[in-house]
Amino acid sequence: MSSYRINKQKKYKKRRALIISIGLLAIVAIAMAVYLFFNKVETAGTIPPDSSKSAAAQTGTSQNTSTPSDSTAATGTNTDAVSTQSSAQSTDKDGVETKDHGFLPNIGSVKKSGKMDGLKKLITDYTSGLSGKYGVTFIDLATGEMVNVNDTDRYIAASTSKLPINVLLYKYIEEGKVNMDDILTYQKEDFEPGTGIIQRSAYGTQYTVRETSKLAIRKSDNCGVNMIIRLLDIQNIRQYLVDLGGKVYYDERHRSCPYDMALVAQDLYKHYLKNEAVYGDLINDLENTDWRDRIDAKLTGVKVAHKIGNQVKTANDVGIVFASHPYVLSIMADNVDFGTACKNEATLSKMIYDYVEGYAGSTDGLQNNN
Repeated sequence: MSSYRINKQKKYKKRRALIISIGLLAIVAIAMAVYLFFNKVETAGTIPPDSSKSAAAQTGTSQNTSTPSDSTAATGTNTDAVSTQSSAQSTDKDGVETKDHGFLPNIGSVKKSGKMDGLKKLITDYTSGLSGKYGVTFIDLATGEMVNVNDTDRYIAASTSKLPINVLLYKYIEEGKVNMDDILTYQKEDFEPGTGIIQRSAYGTQYTVRETSKLAIRKSDNCGVNMIIRLLDIQNIRQYLVDLGGKVYYDERHRSCPYDMALVAQDLYKHYLKNEAVYGDLINDLENTDWRDRIDAKLTGVKVAHKIGNQVKTANDVGIVFASHPYVLSIMADNVDFGTACKNEATLSKMIYDYVEGYAGSTDGLQNNN
């Protein structure tokens, strides 16, 4: 083999080696380029390094990345929220918070006591041993339970009739049919002797509706209530009692019964809860009458909104007792000694109050707001 040929072969070997090297480098370069390209695309679809907290939050591990102070702050916020919710639930009772009587339950909103048979026996046993006749209606306003004894017999209404008359008046005030500041003029036809002070006024003397109602309740003013009757129309008053479900029609003989008057007191309570701003004045007047010798006589420290009725052989009283369970008590008597009957009714009222407190108390979350 000639030296030329050998040299030529060496020359080609170097070229092939160079070409192979260049080829390998090109392949490596292409591979690196492809790798970097796909890695860049993949990286673009992932969460950037500075969003690790957001990623942790999405995976539910934010507490692990929080500082102790951050964790405490978050816990405090959650506790406040739960505390607020719990507080709202604890006061979310079925009733109304009133300015003068605290929390009052809606009628029938509390579980029934199942104690009415015992209460009826107590009332019956006591009244059956008394001289004359006594009729009683009791309504536990919290549970809606009722007890009746001689409740629909006819009794002389006397001044208990001033309760439905004034409740209807306040309903008219609420409806805008009558204004508290409207003027009523005392006329000769309004005169009626007995309780009250308007009878000493000259005919033509003017009183506002508010003043007249206040006197009719607190002083049991006969002339004042006649002025209100003239304003309302007696037929509307009678219809009001009928609409409530009254059993005795209030005609010219002025008869009623414990059941009917209890319905009126219950209706007043219902409207008082709905509109304290209007009916609060009437409740206040009923709590501040000149007579404290029957339902409220022995109930020391207990608010009682009531209206009495007096006749020679009649002693009546009907009202709302704001006890642990607010309740209506309506008592009427016939053929009794007036003074003795008042004492008997005071005793019966205290017996009933003690009985109610015995089963009610604060066991169902209601408080005595007196």
